[in-house]
Amino acid sequence: MAFLISEGDMPHIYIQNFIQLRNRIILNLLVPILAILFSLNSMAEVYQPTANQVVASWDSSQSLNNTRVSLRNIEWHLQQSQYAGSSNLHLRQASMMLDNLEETQADKPEYWYYKARVLEYQHQFIAALQALDNALELDETFISAWLMKSNVLLLMGENNSAKQTCLRLIGMANVDIALACSLQTANGVEQVKTAYAKLQPIVKRLHHDTDNIAASNIWLVQLAADMATQLNLTEQSAVWMSAYPLEKTPISYMSQWADTQLDLGQYENVLDRLGEIVQQVGYQDDALLMRLAMAEVQSNRDLNPNGTQKKWQSSAKNRVTLRLQRNDTYHAADLSRFYIYIEPNPEQALFWAQENLTQSLSHEDYALHKKAQAMMLKQQMKVKES
Repeated sequence: MAFLISEGDMPHIYIQNFIQLRNRIILNLLVPILAILFSLNSMAEVYQPTANQVVASWDSSQSLNNTRVSLRNIEWHLQQSQYAGSSNLHLRQASMMLDNLEETQADKPEYWYYKARVLEYQHQFIAALQALDNALELDETFISAWLMKSNVLLLMGENNSAKQTCLRLIGMANVDIALACSLQTANGVEQVKTAYAKLQPIVKRLHHDTDNIAASNIWLVQLAADMATQLNLTEQSAVWMSAYPLEKTPISYMSQWADTQLDLGQYENVLDRLGEIVQQVGYQDDALLMRLAMAEVQSNRDLNPNGTQKKWQSSAKNRVTLRLQRNDTYHAADLSRFYIYIEPNPEQALFWAQENLTQSLSHEDYALHKKAQAMMLKQQMKVKES
């Protein structure tokens, strides 16, 4: 699994709170509107403004008057897009702002880095790599760009190139970060076993500040948990994933936490903890909906009076219908999960798992495809026996 470290990490990268953002961003008349929109679309307790606090607007005509403010607005939107209920709104705003700045900001490495993050979300990996190369041509010491390039290469299944990219961090990034980047490229059980042994001391040294969670720490914890899962050490994975309050973590962390809990059979825990968070946000993310529906299938909870429909399964079904109508290949992995675990359909499960592999080649993607293949084989054997 490749985990993206966002701008704001190493060495000058950090998750900005609203008070810091207020002091650095030009405010305008649309601020009250933004405050209302954000409160409806962001996860509770991630960033909570005070009654008199003002947050940033995304009015591109205003922000174009100041390059620094524009880029920081984009960074803020990308940062917020990681959290439950916020991805669509903030990614859309970041993308629009980037389009407006393209003619004037092509000489800024940050512009290309932010562009790459939007492209990576859209699974346009080749274009994302080109954008990252543009950023690195302008600033070869841009640590976040090197880290993201390694992650994108991993998603493309190019582990050796990803490792070589990590080596470029030696002498620039913190030694633990450079080493973890390289360990992330491990492929195969033996390599992962060795990498996990080397990674554990790094993650155990982390200081977990639950009030100001460092994105680098999130990445390292998720990486350790992912390696433990690959080695079938599910309980160890669950321990790693308990490092932070779930409601304060990004969507990727929540999804991984839920996968670990599902592997342990803790279906009620998923429904209670993750369900509470998802119910509080305006937009319900596909990845979280699927995990909740998967837990619901196993726990047989929330039956309606007729006993035929269930809350999260119904929501997941509606989302899948929408994705199919739009032929939305960006969510191929979630579509495959739906047809494997929620409404079993071997043909559809395999079709979407194969579609997913045309976009992303991480070990998770291969595991999903393997599951769909096994499902199809089982059905074929039943047909032959009958």
